[in-house]
Amino acid sequence: MLGLIRHRAIVGVNSLIPLQDGWGVVMEYIDGADLSSCIKAGTVPIGAALEVIEEVAGALDAAYTAQMPGRDQGLKLVHRDIKPSNIRVTRQGEVKLLDFGVARAEFDAKESKDSSEFVMGSTRYMAPERRRGWETHQGDVYALGLVLANALTRKRFPEPPEAERDHARFLGTVLETVNRSLSSDSEEAVRAAAGQVKFLLLEMLAFEPMDRPDAHTVERRIRKIRKALPAPWLREWSDRAVRRVQAGAGVPDDIRGDTGKVLVERAGAFDTDEVTAPLPSYATDGDDDSSSIRRPLAPAHAEADPTSGHRTTPGVPRLTVVVLMAGSFLLGAIVGVVSLILLGG
Repeated sequence: MLGLIRHRAIVGVNSLIPLQDGWGVVMEYIDGADLSSCIKAGTVPIGAALEVIEEVAGALDAAYTAQMPGRDQGLKLVHRDIKPSNIRVTRQGEVKLLDFGVARAEFDAKESKDSSEFVMGSTRYMAPERRRGWETHQGDVYALGLVLANALTRKRFPEPPEAERDHARFLGTVLETVNRSLSSDSEEAVRAAAGQVKFLLLEMLAFEPMDRPDAHTVERRIRKIRKALPAPWLREWSDRAVRRVQAGAGVPDDIRGDTGKVLVERAGAFDTDEVTAPLPSYATDGDDDSSSIRRPLAPAHAEADPTSGHRTTPGVPRLTVVVLMAGSFLLGAIVGVVSLILLGG
């Protein structure tokens, strides 16, 4: 599918090679560092962060709107795993979107059955509807919004809740964190842009997919916001940031595993400590790229748990469900208290 897309921010395909059990893809080599490592290594200026997101938004638009040869319909390719570690930056200021390994095009019948049984992606950047198996272009836009918030604040956020009421609290926390970061900047132009960035994120992180802008709109609006911002820009920042990462800075000594989830497959690990409390204590320095997963969707008919009165997923240990439910109730209580404090302040 990548061979059908031409965009400067999408990693290029050089050739296909036969392997013992199939075919392998030879991709272009990108000498640089992923955005996740750059965030850990130091502050990302707002101008540089917006340029990165603008480039990725352009790549997502190109992937979704690319035309299929010999057909009237578009490719409508959805990446499904947008996160900082899948965005690579070079010292020359180039941005490349990587890892289309779980991407899906609407014409691809091979994926249709698979996607009906599994949720694919990284839970830290997963839109609420994707947890229910609903794949949309706006799901990529949602994940890109969280990447922008992460880059602007160097804070890690909890997993987006699936329930709309809980998501409203989550969104408020993200927006407040971004607003505090930009409003305290020494540059007046950055402080002035805080409202525009916050409003853009409000739309990108909307609970309903239909309320989010498409990637082309995001690209255009970011370009407009950037015009009033001061240097440093991507080219100057990336040269320093990539050098720092390649020299060994910003790479954590300890890699902590992902916990609190029932997964079928997982790869990699969390980059920083797991934190579940809301703003302000939860937002710790650094970035978190949770592992890419293939999580089975909940079956249509759940089993009732006679000991608790709640419905549980078959195959999940009852104790696990109780622990997860208790944690959810505790987290909701903490979020409510902190929200009242913030509103009172």
